[in-house]
Parts: sequence; structure tokens; C-alpha cells
Amino acid sequence: MRRLLSFGQGLLRVAGAGFLFAVFGIGSVVLAHGVLKVVDRGCPRPERELRAQARLQRWFIAYIELGRKLGIFGLTTSGMESLGDGPTLIVANHPTLLDVVFLLSLLPQGDCVVKKEAWENRALGGIVSAVGYIPNRGGSEFVEACSARLSAGRSVLIFPEGTRSSEEGLRQFNRGAAHIALRTGCRVFPVLISCDPPALKKGQPWYAMPNSRLRYSLRGGKPFTAADVVGSGVATSMAARKITEYLRDQFELGLEDETA
Repeated sequence: MRRLLSFGQGLLRVAGAGFLFAVFGIGSVVLAHGVLKVVDRGCPRPERELRAQARLQRWFIAYIELGRKLGIFGLTTSGMESLGDGPTLIVANHPTLLDVVFLLSLLPQGDCVVKKEAWENRALGGIVSAVGYIPNRGGSEFVEACSARLSAGRSVLIFPEGTRSSEEGLRQFNRGAAHIALRTGCRVFPVLISCDPPALKKGQPWYAMPNSRLRYSLRGGKPFTAADVVGSGVATSMAARKITEYLRDQFELGLEDETA
């Protein structure tokens, strides 16, 4: 009887997750090809992007609330009170498919760095374009684009792993965030994301859901600047390496605390 009950609960959870992802897909299409294209069309582009980001935040808040009511996931946060005190370079790990949804639900403004596959997606491509996100093409052009947003008083969100974490843990960090921090001298705000039990990982289908609610946690670390990590007179390449190593160490220590 217990096994049968557990099996039934598992089916309900998968059905709930399927419904939730269907809502996300339909909502994304409506936003990309309807609301975000039509509303504020006459505004200057920077203002239009900021308004679109605020609307996207409200959509993410509603989506998370729906997931809570369906019993699919819950969210706890700590140390995030100064997250929106921009301009800030927000650096986060990337364990699951929904990380950006949870993080941007806390930010009325955030220029997210997005990999090229999202720009080619019919639904997501329209959204990332409307809200003014930054394509991750690498190189100096990418660093300049992020630096320009920060100089304009906006916050930028980057996942230095470039994609979701591997089964073994954190991937190697790219140095783009370090170069942006060096160029702008901006505040860097690390955010540790975790999900227990693990789900929606790289290569894991959405329907491979555990039998319990996903407990998401977003924990803010201590903000810092490039000058806090490297002294003056250090070559740019060496400074970028030291900042990247410092960042990754912070996440490694945080992940050790989560699993201790």
C-alpha cells in the first residue's frame, strides 16, 4: 500500500511539473511575441528594456508562486538584502535549469548574460532580445558590453561556468567576470544557489523528478571589488586569474557548507 501511495505521489509530481513547464513555455511565447513587443514600443530603448525586465520579474514571481502551490518547489533566501544595490556584477553558480528564474525574481533590474542557444530559441529569443540581455560571445566585445551596462548604473548577472554545473560539481570558471570587475571597479556580489534534492541538472530530463519538494536556496556572499582581491601593479592577465580563483574558492567553500 505504501509503495502504491508513493507511486501515485510520484505521478502527481511529474504531472505537476509537466503543467508547470507547459505554463512557462506558453507564458514565454506570450511575453516574447505579445506583451514585450507591444507595450512601451514608443519608449527609448534603455527605458523600454528596464520596463520589460520589471515585467519579467513579476512573471517569474507569479511562476514561482504557482510552483509552490503545486508543491513542486520552495525557496529560501539569506544574505540577499543588498542584492539590488546597483550597479552590481552578480556572479552565481548554475546547478539547475531554473536558477535564473529564482534569481531574477529578486531583481527588478538585471542584465543577464545569456548563452547563444537562448537567442536561437523561438520563445526565449524574443524575451532575451526584448529585455536587453547580453549574448555571451566571449572576448573583449563581451567584456565591453557588460562594462557599459554597469557604467550606465545597471546590474549584470553572469554564470561563470557558462552552463549548468556537472554531476561532479562546479565547472571551470571563465574569466569574463574577473575582466569586467577589473575594467569597471564595480561591486561584485556572489550568490550561491543550491537545490535539494538535486534535480533539473545538466542532461537530466525535466520529468525525472524526486519524490519530494525541491528546496531551492539562494545565499548571498560578501560583496567585494577587484581591488579587494588584487593589489595595484598586477598584470591584467594575472589579476583576472587571481579574481577567478578567489570567486571559485568562495563557491567551493559555500558548497562544502551546504553539504556538511
